[in-house]
Amino acid sequence: MGESSRKTSLERHEEQIKEILNHLDELSLDCIEHIEDKVEGLEKVRVIIQQDFDNQEAGLQESRAQITKLQKKQMGNNHKISLAHFRITDLEQIIEEIQVRHQADNESLLNAIYELRNNQE
Repeated sequence: MGESSRKTSLERHEEQIKEILNHLDELSLDCIEHIEDKVEGLEKVRVIIQQDFDNQEAGLQESRAQITKLQKKQMGNNHKISLAHFRITDLEQIIEEIQVRHQADNESLLNAIYELRNNQE
């Protein structure tokens, strides 16, 4: 049974191939030329699509480069901002120390004036 089923399968394939060949023989030259034109048109479209893709890819690469450049610039600006915050905090501490010393000097001066007045009286 295995050999006869193989023959049947081979015979079916041969029949299908003959049908395809008969169909191809029946196609007119105009139809074949029309199909060839469509294939050529599809090839041109493929080339155009590939060019568009390549252009989009180049634009994407350029955008990525610009983003990287901006990120580096932003990192530098963030560093400058952090340094400015540190300097501001440092200056605030210096101002606070000056105010404390100034207050202490004012109190010392007032005490000295008060003692001078008391000593004069």
